[in-house]
Amino acid sequence: MSPSTSPNDPVFYFNHCNVDRIWERWMQPPPAGYGHVYAPAQSESARLKGHRLNDTLNSLLSGNTTPAKILDISEFYTYDSLTA
Repeated sequence: MSPSTSPNDPVFYFNHCNVDRIWERWMQPPPAGYGHVYAPAQSESARLKGHRLNDTLNSLLSGNTTPAKILDISEFYTYDSLTA
């Protein structure tokens, strides 16, 4: 994945699509009996900065955002079906 020619390899796209698929599956509510979704409250310790839903994430390319703003990707694309 390191050389600048890596996007020419179909494996590059398979890898990135699979990462997106894993992320989407992780975002689904857990099945009954598997506990709760991990999301620390905003009032948690400052050492969790960057892990809470409304913490500011800085980017040199796209400006600042928060995790809460990027969790729902359905505006951009959806998966036909998602199996575990």
